[in-house]
Amino acid sequence: MRKLLALIFSGPLLTISIVTLSLITSTLAFTPANAAPNSIEIISISEVSSTSVEILFKSSISKKSLSYYVINAVEDLPAGTPKNIKKIIKTKATGLITAEIKNLNPKAAYKFSVSAKTNKAKMISSEAVEYSSLSNLMDVLSNLPADWGNPKPTPTPVAAPAAAAAPAAKVAITRASIGTSPGIAFTTQPQITIQDSGGNTITSSNAVVTATVSAGGTLVGTATATASSGVSTFSNLGIRGFSGTAYTITYTAPDLTTATQSVTPSALIVGDTGPGGGNIFYVAATSAGFDCGPTTTETCYYLEAASTTATTNPWTDAEYAWSGNTTVLIGATAQGTAIGTGYKNTLAIIGQSGGGNTAERAGTISRAYGGPNTLTDWFLPSQNELNQMCKWARGQAWTSDITLCNGTGVLNTGSGAAGFVGNYYWSSSEDSAVTAWLLYFGNGYQLDDGKDRAGYVRPVRAF
Repeated sequence: MRKLLALIFSGPLLTISIVTLSLITSTLAFTPANAAPNSIEIISISEVSSTSVEILFKSSISKKSLSYYVINAVEDLPAGTPKNIKKIIKTKATGLITAEIKNLNPKAAYKFSVSAKTNKAKMISSEAVEYSSLSNLMDVLSNLPADWGNPKPTPTPVAAPAAAAAPAAKVAITRASIGTSPGIAFTTQPQITIQDSGGNTITSSNAVVTATVSAGGTLVGTATATASSGVSTFSNLGIRGFSGTAYTITYTAPDLTTATQSVTPSALIVGDTGPGGGNIFYVAATSAGFDCGPTTTETCYYLEAASTTATTNPWTDAEYAWSGNTTVLIGATAQGTAIGTGYKNTLAIIGQSGGGNTAERAGTISRAYGGPNTLTDWFLPSQNELNQMCKWARGQAWTSDITLCNGTGVLNTGSGAAGFVGNYYWSSSEDSAVTAWLLYFGNGYQLDDGKDRAGYVRPVRAF
């Protein structure tokens, strides 16, 4: 059957497709119904000049099995002596590939095909596609019979639109947290992925994932993480809770189904090393813990004292005046005596005008301490916190939070309680405009004394 060339203009290049006179059909887009797709397929042939073309072809052959490609141009309607052309492309690329073929006869028609040689010496070829240059096409058109009709070309089938991507439906824990030491960031941080209902990652999502914890527990670190390509990874998240109690961490993102993980903080006892690198001297009696933090709105379970034997940044006991302001009452914000009020007291002391933030005072020196792990929440203990530290230092068993330290036991024989002196230690509990509470570690009694008096200081932190 005689062939006629149809012109398709695409940008600056001229793409040539082949049609028949009886039925104009693009040979480049034609695939028989139910036929298996070819491993190699010529997509288009674009004229660069009258003697050269650019071929775009698609290959799905595995890179592992591919040696190289060969492009063959065989004269179909020769003009003079046939001149076939073969070009070898030494690449192992797959997908869409382009190649330029030069030295074509502008007066000849060609059949182009692309073959691939595998590393097992097997040749895999595309279907042949006919091509003729623009100048040759003009000659053909000028020689059409006078009665040749004007048939309408068969429309090129339009591909069905791609199925819409499934919407995000849930968050999933794709890497669970590891490490349950209370008050310390997980050693392996959780990774949360935005997924559709089928479990596929929504790579376009940058949703913010938020972690929350069940009642009684407190999260430490940053409780949010923003997804990148659908995956959010937390950086310093941890849990603060009572040892042996299971808490549920819930991960949420707006309008998505949540994911949960159960975490049980590991057990800590008096004498263990705390998150700040100090010695734990107090453990809450129940899982309810105690109110703590700078505004006493957090929940804590343990107290640790600055260590004098730490290998990094140990504490050295020394004497300091209580405050730079020794004549003005601070008031209720500095008069907490209970377990958990020391942090709030200390902030009130150093925030007092007229000398409260004076350097080298009991409050300022406690807040300036960072400890081995450079934490920033050390403070001067409250009256009852100091009392518990005295009982620990003298090896006395806990009976209640308000039972006073006494003269029994021997100073510094308690578990890990090294470095205390038998002298007065400051608390952060103000007693009057001119006095605050101290505790004598030599025999365990309490008294109030002038804020300008020099007393020993031992910073603590709650978690």
